[in-house]
Amino acid sequence: MEAQLVLVFDTGKGTQETKVFTERPLGIQFPSKMPIIVHRIREGSQAERLDVQLGWLLQKIGDRPIQGMTFKEANRAFRESMAPLRSYMVVRTAPLNAVSVKQLSDRIGRMGVNGVVSYLERFGFVAQSASAWQDGVEQPQVRVLLDGHRRYDAGKPHTWYVLLGKIVASDASSTAQWQVERRLSHMRALMHHCVKEDLSNEYNSYFESSHFAYRGGPAGSSARLAAWLEALSKTINVKALSPFLVASLLNFLEAPTQEQTAEQTRESKPITSLQKQTVGQTLENEPVAPVLEQTARQTLEESEAIHAGSVNATGIKQYEEEEEEEQQNMRRR
Repeated sequence: MEAQLVLVFDTGKGTQETKVFTERPLGIQFPSKMPIIVHRIREGSQAERLDVQLGWLLQKIGDRPIQGMTFKEANRAFRESMAPLRSYMVVRTAPLNAVSVKQLSDRIGRMGVNGVVSYLERFGFVAQSASAWQDGVEQPQVRVLLDGHRRYDAGKPHTWYVLLGKIVASDASSTAQWQVERRLSHMRALMHHCVKEDLSNEYNSYFESSHFAYRGGPAGSSARLAAWLEALSKTINVKALSPFLVASLLNFLEAPTQEQTAEQTRESKPITSLQKQTVGQTLENEPVAPVLEQTARQTLEESEAIHAGSVNATGIKQYEEEEEEEQQNMRRR
């Protein structure tokens, strides 16, 4: 029998609702405090399909009432009960040892021009070369969404934005989904900068009303970033970006191939130990699902490497100054 997780909610209208989950992540987000109240529903998640509503109060996890528990106890019960569920999404942990642009660029590796076509084939894309798409071929559809942010305090506080990625096969026969975390400075240097360079004078025609977040992560950054990512998804899907840049973006986002997603779903195993969260994390999020352990570095030809996210010494200094500005802003908050 397929593993199930039964959650009982108080609707706030004098009634209870019982929902049965069979996959993780559930798609429920809540503040890290008691009582546990549904704060957000992830788009396209099982929670949305089951019609879980904002504001519902969690009463039971399985047959265990959570009233009287501390948040730590309730969260532990949640994780343990969720562990046997089938996973439908690859979840990457934040690379906390790669907080700078240079560190992350070194970690994910470089995209070689000669390897672009074969790399894209792993996701179902068909390209003639690193600079041209194959004519008359339906390509997979890509969507990248913002799903909140976490603040980790490991010596210095850093904000990491949670991104959800989806690649739907051109014939809709399969879907690869994943979650990855990146800092704003990472996305500015290794996404935004590269997209502007690739589109050149055509950039404004695709992003005219979707501006990237300001430096330093001020209020409103999430809304601007979410709109920019939506515009980026559309730009990818109309083949306005070169195959080289699309490959580089997928590499930056640590996108799993459809085969890897299927393998993760098929071989999903219960969590044997709870994932340790860094003190200071402030994302209002559900328990984190097990991570598909896989290096982000791709085995591509690097003889003619022109890394889409590589920046020169001046550029790295600029982004390091931006990171310092973000730190100052966070200390003021």
